Amino acid sequence: MKVSVALCTYNGEKYLSQQLDTILDQTLLPDELIVCDDGSSDRTIEILNDYQKKYPQIKIFRSENNLGFIKNFEKAIFLCTHEIIIISDQDDVWSKDKVEETVRFFNNNPQFDGVFHDLQLMDGETIQPSYLNWKHITYDDVIKDIQRNNLFVSLVNKGSFILGCALAVRKTALEKYKIRNFPIAHDYFIVQKLSIKNKLGFIPKALSTYRLHPGQVYGLRYKSEENQNTENISKSQQYFKDHVWPYLKAIERFQEINPEEELNKTEIYSLFIKYRNLYLNTMNFVDKKIYMAKCIRHKYLDLKLTDLFII
Repeated sequence: MKVSVALCTYNGEKYLSQQLDTILDQTLLPDELIVCDDGSSDRTIEILNDYQKKYPQIKIFRSENNLGFIKNFEKAIFLCTHEIIIISDQDDVWSKDKVEETVRFFNNNPQFDGVFHDLQLMDGETIQPSYLNWKHITYDDVIKDIQRNNLFVSLVNKGSFILGCALAVRKTALEKYKIRNFPIAHDYFIVQKLSIKNKLGFIPKALSTYRLHPGQVYGLRYKSEENQNTENISKSQQYFKDHVWPYLKAIERFQEINPEEELNKTEIYSLFIKYRNLYLNTMNFVDKKIYMAKCIRHKYLDLKLTDLFII
């Protein structure tokens, strides 16, 4: 199983050499390293050329016009020629066994077309050992989401907690799941496309270190959950918040990124209907019918006039 690395650069001279060293010092070396530079004006190209002289598997592509990070990553990913594509930033640090662990996962889990792992966070001299734990997400949370085909719903509702630098994908998945013409950041788009189909797996280890610094082109996003409203609500309202609302948001997102698919034939839609109907049946008969009529009028919860006589 051959491996490509898709690496994008832009004015990355400060940390690029360390990143390249960790990619090229793996227990299992990648077969090619595709580097797409987006018009750097510093020493980035000079550094890349020096490495290419020693490592012929490095292939450098330079854009004359600045593409921006979304299109530059798309370009790099599609230039990769081998079975497994590992996505890389220009300023991180890889664990020595990252490639080996990734290939082992794909060999042992043919049912998955993509995989992600945890990260360490580096802020100067400070190291946070787990990015996911920092986001208040445990390994058990992720594993259970995958087992229950709930990863996509969690990604939509918690904010995408999978970074591109922790992601690898089978090349065949690009066409299989129509992963092209990226409308949003490559990591958001790829993980949502794959998790919808329950084709994204997880390696419960930190296999690289994500560097936090002011010069990042596209950095970490994090919204604290500590200030969420915790006022007392009824059991019915809590059920809506925990089950109906997450799936409502998820099917809206599904339609945005898969407009050609019939939503009502998908598992995610069936689960939404199940939880929606259970929520409606927590109400007494009169209140339920009044509420449903309002929802139908305002085109909410995908309720139809015929549902008034069924639910």
